[in-house]
Amino acid sequence: MGKAKKLKLHRNKINPTGLMDVNELIEQGLAESEKSGTPVEAIVEQLESAVVEEKICGLQSLATICQGEANVGELVRNNVIRIASSLLVDPDPSVRHATAGALRNLSVISVELCEFMVDQDVLTPLLALLNRYPSNGQWTPTFDKNMQNQMDEHSDTFLHGVNLLWNLCESTSDALNAFNQAQLLENFVAFLNYNVYGQEIAIAVAQCLLVVSEDNASSWRVLANHGAELLSLLAIQVVDNATLMLRALAAGIIGNVPVLLSSHTSKVLICVSKTLEMNHRSALGNLTSMLPFEPQKDVVDLEVTDDVVFDDETEAQSHQRRRKADLPSEGELEVRDVGRLLQSQRIAAEILTNICSSDDDWQSEDNENDNHEGSDAESVYDYDTNGLNESVENTDKISVEVLEAIKSLALVEKLWQKAQPVAENVYQMLVESEQGTLKKLDAMRISAMLCLHNLCNNISTDDLGGPAAVYNVWIDLGQQVFQGQRNSKLLEASTSLMRAALEHLRKSPELFQQMTENDLQLMLNGVTGCEDIEIRANWLRMLGILGCLLPESHVKVIID
Repeated sequence: MGKAKKLKLHRNKINPTGLMDVNELIEQGLAESEKSGTPVEAIVEQLESAVVEEKICGLQSLATICQGEANVGELVRNNVIRIASSLLVDPDPSVRHATAGALRNLSVISVELCEFMVDQDVLTPLLALLNRYPSNGQWTPTFDKNMQNQMDEHSDTFLHGVNLLWNLCESTSDALNAFNQAQLLENFVAFLNYNVYGQEIAIAVAQCLLVVSEDNASSWRVLANHGAELLSLLAIQVVDNATLMLRALAAGIIGNVPVLLSSHTSKVLICVSKTLEMNHRSALGNLTSMLPFEPQKDVVDLEVTDDVVFDDETEAQSHQRRRKADLPSEGELEVRDVGRLLQSQRIAAEILTNICSSDDDWQSEDNENDNHEGSDAESVYDYDTNGLNESVENTDKISVEVLEAIKSLALVEKLWQKAQPVAENVYQMLVESEQGTLKKLDAMRISAMLCLHNLCNNISTDDLGGPAAVYNVWIDLGQQVFQGQRNSKLLEASTSLMRAALEHLRKSPELFQQMTENDLQLMLNGVTGCEDIEIRANWLRMLGILGCLLPESHVKVIID
């Protein structure tokens, strides 16, 4: 979600991880398809076996090795994805379950791999699998109280399948078109009933619906007829982060459907406010006090191993033992819980971003970005001509209802709190032991900054808190940036917000009287040391504005 499409780009020209690009791995696997004798070939043999146990063993190995990006080329080279996807409709339920789980693991690696999976026709058997689950009450999950309320295998297969579909639809329009044609939407709305289908299925289905309802008019016609169900989720009592996330997802779906949003804007904004009120810092503090759970390997080796078999064990006992071994630990449950909180707050920020964004404004920006992809100077001129200067006129561009809600609910202040970095010791613990949570935290902060950026472009300086408050935000962001921003997307979001804030200070030169040449030099260093065109354009734009605010001696430094 989020109208500023450039922050959702999936491909980067420079790979910040230092690892081989996944797209390169796919191409490499296709180019070297003649090679043989790799461990993946053992998995292929198992997948093509007529013996159920062999298939399951191969699928379990696939689910494990795909956690390492370096193994993608091997999987592509051996046509593993096409072979495995056919097992989604295997007659044996355990094979279907293992297949859905393995393909779900593959789908989270990258957008490029999701596109490749769609090219390999994963969707045909996947949609056929999901169509087997009726929404008329003939199928409902069963939960085992002795196994942390884990659902039965048949239902868990559905959960994996929905997550796989969600990842594919988020990555490629081909998957979204296939979903529209499959006419699964009516069934999916019924699965939002968490009292019947459980929280995990309801959340997964809601995440999928949030993706497929964005800019998808064919979905709006169906969802508009189910406003009562979505509004009931919006009114649920939040007792944990699972229900918090379900409520936020419902608000996001309503926000994507114009006819529902126009009738229930105030309810959606109240939900946004309540979601942002939750204290993510204390949750992260509690989580990091439990870390590390256990050391993790960076790359999973390509090794196929057999399941351990006990001599006196029946097949049912073996299955039960494996289920117990797969149960999440207390620490893993805490990670999931905190992740839901961070995702809920990211969604809340994106909902407000969409509500406060004008389609015409963003269409104009998209067109200009298409026509001006070149030098830094062109990027700066884009900002000069796309109407951002209008924000200085202190006129609000959003409806009175939305503006009053933003002010009365203190949404600017709440978003600013979400944009702040966490304590250094918490950050370091996440870097060392919980990268997945760190990515969710960064995504939430980026969404909060993007939302504040949009608010800067759409409401007046006074409604943002006045020139002094905006100046303090600008200074705080500058200090964060110059202390060393580790994430390039966070740096882009931070400098974009700095630039938007500075637009509001054109008529307040007195606030910059204390700015020294050393302060200015930090910004100049930011320009000269920056290779990212968007971030560099933000710095140049800010220097242009400062040239109108600072004394002549400082302006000369900028010119030099």
